[in-house]
Amino acid sequence: MDSLDKNELNGFIVIDKPVGPTSHQIDSWVRDLTGETRVGHAGTLDPNVSGVLVMALGKATKLIDIIHEKPKEYVAVMRLYTYAGKDIINNVFKEFTDKIYQLPPVRSAVARELRERKIYNMDILEIKDKLILFSVKCESGTYIRTLCTDMGYVIGTGAQMADLRRLSTGDFNENNMHTLQELSDAIVLKNSGDQSKFENIFMPMDFVFKDKPKIIVKNTAVKNIENGSDIFPQGIKTVIGNPKKGDLVAVYTDNNELIAYGKMLVDEINDLKVIDITGVLGDSYGKNNVVRKSNERKNIQIQKPGKKLHGNIRNAEKRKNTGNRRRTFGGYTGTKNNAPNLRKGKNK
Repeated sequence: MDSLDKNELNGFIVIDKPVGPTSHQIDSWVRDLTGETRVGHAGTLDPNVSGVLVMALGKATKLIDIIHEKPKEYVAVMRLYTYAGKDIINNVFKEFTDKIYQLPPVRSAVARELRERKIYNMDILEIKDKLILFSVKCESGTYIRTLCTDMGYVIGTGAQMADLRRLSTGDFNENNMHTLQELSDAIVLKNSGDQSKFENIFMPMDFVFKDKPKIIVKNTAVKNIENGSDIFPQGIKTVIGNPKKGDLVAVYTDNNELIAYGKMLVDEINDLKVIDITGVLGDSYGKNNVVRKSNERKNIQIQKPGKKLHGNIRNAEKRKNTGNRRRTFGGYTGTKNNAPNLRKGKNK
């Protein structure tokens, strides 16, 4: 099968992941179908879980972290080990609809440490015998399998997750979702000249920022921004929306091309720095020496020995012998008056 021109593939495809393959296998299949080498997913689904899996292609892979932090919605089936009253079940579901503490499973990609997560809402859809069908909207990083187990303990019967399907990741939901077969058909049609089906599947990068303020910058500032420079008033052409300090904003060129995103630093534009760039989408980022170094290490002090220190080392034998000077004994270190306990040799 002929693949698409990878230069066009800077955006998202929402796959209806089937039960069976891993999320990384879906990455590989989408990569083979589209011909785009840069493919990743936002929010891993276990092999036995189905539903919304957001695939990022090309430059959009740089936005995966933003998508991954968005709330997620699921529909799940919890199986109780024994029967329980509906009143008890309803009360426990209400008790868990708030801040909860979870210990990630043993087989997980994160450190197994107790952490806090938020359950925004949870609705019981049906109770049949020992099975409970419910929907849940939760903070990213919430383990639904662990949630079912914990609620089973509180109900008093014990429980486990029997089935799970993801309904949405942030603004990506089932309305945007397509099967792998639909994607394959769309690519065949596109290569034959009919682009309509593929255009219905493929989503642009700025879908992530559709509700965010936009900063339109001057053409003279684009190169500096692509090289990692922050944005000052002189580089701004216009502002769309009403961004406030701390808001996430998208940065566009005068030609409506998304090139970066960052955090607003002021409420009103004045002579101060306006936007702290946190992500650059251009492929040229980092290819020259004007790129800012990471802030993570700029305040770390590095001790560099001077010439005097080296001189002392070279002339160590000339230093005055004092009682507190450290000596070595057979590879061990100690002071003259506090030598390590070594086995005395036998008199010969």
